[in-house]
Amino acid sequence: MERKNIAGSVTLQAVGVALRTFRKPLTNVVVKLRRWHQLSNERVELVRLSDERLRDIGLSRADVVREASRPFWDDPLKR
Repeated sequence: MERKNIAGSVTLQAVGVALRTFRKPLTNVVVKLRRWHQLSNERVELVRLSDERLRDIGLSRADVVREASRPFWDDPLKR
């Protein structure tokens, strides 16, 4: 139910209640979107590395191709 003052506008108290209600879910969505963006960028950067650099970090080109082919939402840390 929406609270209104005499002039008919929404009160600050009602706005505060709405913000508290939606803050956590909206924050979760923003955090998830940022993580997906980070994963996508990291996979692109992996593909750009030379074979010599990949050897330095213990990865093969096949490892990189496999990782880069994963969907952006497939987070290896969420297993």
